[in-house]
Amino acid sequence: MEAFQLKLQRMKNYKQQLQYLLQKPIASPQFRQIFLECDQYQMIVQVLIEAKSDKISVVKEQLKLFGLLAECANENLSPLLPMIFTHLLKRIKDFESMSCVCTQVAEIIGKIVKLCCFDGDVLSSILKPLMNHLNQNAQHALCLTRVVQFLSFEILEQNALFLFRKFISLLNQQNGKVEILEGMAAIILSVEEQSDIFADEIIPHLQQLLQNQQWQVKKMALDILYSLVVLQKEKIQEHSYFKEIMYELKSNKIKQIRDSANLILDVLQQNNQQQQQQQCSSQSQIDQQVTSVERQTNYVCQIKSQSQPQLFINTTNKQSYSNNAIPQLPQTPSQQQINRLSQTPAQNNKNNTDEKLQLAIDAIQLLSGILKTKGICDSTEIQQIDSILNRLNERDSYRQPTMKFSQFNDTETFISKEAAEILREFKEKQRSDYLR
Repeated sequence: MEAFQLKLQRMKNYKQQLQYLLQKPIASPQFRQIFLECDQYQMIVQVLIEAKSDKISVVKEQLKLFGLLAECANENLSPLLPMIFTHLLKRIKDFESMSCVCTQVAEIIGKIVKLCCFDGDVLSSILKPLMNHLNQNAQHALCLTRVVQFLSFEILEQNALFLFRKFISLLNQQNGKVEILEGMAAIILSVEEQSDIFADEIIPHLQQLLQNQQWQVKKMALDILYSLVVLQKEKIQEHSYFKEIMYELKSNKIKQIRDSANLILDVLQQNNQQQQQQQCSSQSQIDQQVTSVERQTNYVCQIKSQSQPQLFINTTNKQSYSNNAIPQLPQTPSQQQINRLSQTPAQNNKNNTDEKLQLAIDAIQLLSGILKTKGICDSTEIQQIDSILNRLNERDSYRQPTMKFSQFNDTETFISKEAAEILREFKEKQRSDYLR
């Protein structure tokens, strides 16, 4: 009982000291000593709230005491933060015309959040009174911005989307746009690469903000756009109208606007160059892959040509030679000239025709190998190609191709007609097998 009475008496003594000190010019060392010695923070907060004055200088000094108390108490002051915030926001309303007081309140709120807010529940408790005043004054939006700027990263990351959308909802009010955009920029810079969700939220509003009459609003909107250009390159490239707006703002009469627009244009140009380089590198990789596939196809075709009988065209009644035949001795230039002169024009035309036909058949074989290797053909088409090649090798008409080739003007027409005829025969055979 005596200990309780002693504790009660000490609390009364501290309270009287505080009330006495508040009536004189405020000296921080004396208050700091009391804040460190006395752990009755509710009593201290109540005394500070009850202290009132009409003098701006005294009010500013009294407000500083809340920041000093936060330095001494730290997280022990967390349960009393809703009471403190309600009082500070009321001070903004009382001195609405005094921008110095309102700005100081916002700075003190930021300091208190930095020193005392280490839990999501504490943040919720201080946001409740703040949300009730946000639509009343631009300085209340500044208070919310200071809360965002001084929150720890862990708590901000958990509540970033809620706070960002709250800022979005405040963009419709006439006052406080600069303060609101400042808070949004702080959130985007905090989450960095994870800002894609926030980019989707703010991009629809940026075009209107960049055309705002107040140059401060334009400057903050440019700062946000710059952050997105750096962090979310692909999303910004989808909106080409930003580049047009930047060209317009390059000639703005405000130097800060011109500098920001030029900086954003430089980053956009760098992003375009990087994108082109990536496209070129990816295209070169694709070309390398295609070249590798073609080499494999040629190798497969060579193996196939060695394993399958070759198609040769008999131009005369003489014996034709295969790949395994004994090679002929090279002819002298005079012998070659005699042979050319001894051949009739019909024979020359026939020889050229046979060479074209053989090249066309080789081209069909190469094309079929490429299509099969790349997997472009399905199983049915592969069967059709194999059937065409087999029929080309089996048909007796190729032993004397001039009989049919002379009916057409060029090699392509001949091959297409022959392939169409073989394919028709293949389909008829397939249909007859099905009917059976």
